[in-house]
Amino acid sequence: MKARGGGGAEDPFRSHAAMAAGVMAVGAAVAALLPKVAEDRVSACWGVGLAAVTGVVALVLKRRAVQRDLKSALKVVGIVFGLRALGVLVGLLGVVSRGLAAVPFVAGFFGVYFALQWIEVSYVMAASKGAAGGDE
Repeated sequence: MKARGGGGAEDPFRSHAAMAAGVMAVGAAVAALLPKVAEDRVSACWGVGLAAVTGVVALVLKRRAVQRDLKSALKVVGIVFGLRALGVLVGLLGVVSRGLAAVPFVAGFFGVYFALQWIEVSYVMAASKGAAGGDE
């Protein structure tokens, strides 16, 4: 697929989005199958779900930012960090207020988050190289 700007470089977004979707699917399967107690499964699924939602938002925002400039990309990193911090806080409050365990939520969220973070960094690097003509 060609980049939107027409520069002839390949847009790495699709491959990175596919990797992110794979990580989300594996995270959901692990959260649904690994915990022995039903309440722990629910808590872990909440964590994976919030990580997945914020991951989708992060990848889309980073795509838009990379198409602009480095300053925009750095702003998006801060915005996404805040969004994820808010997601963890709201999610933890949600599961704890329902009497669910916090550890499965944290494990689900951060298990998926760390993998998605690497994919996002890889995407930004690949997109930046493409925009610069591959010289970086």
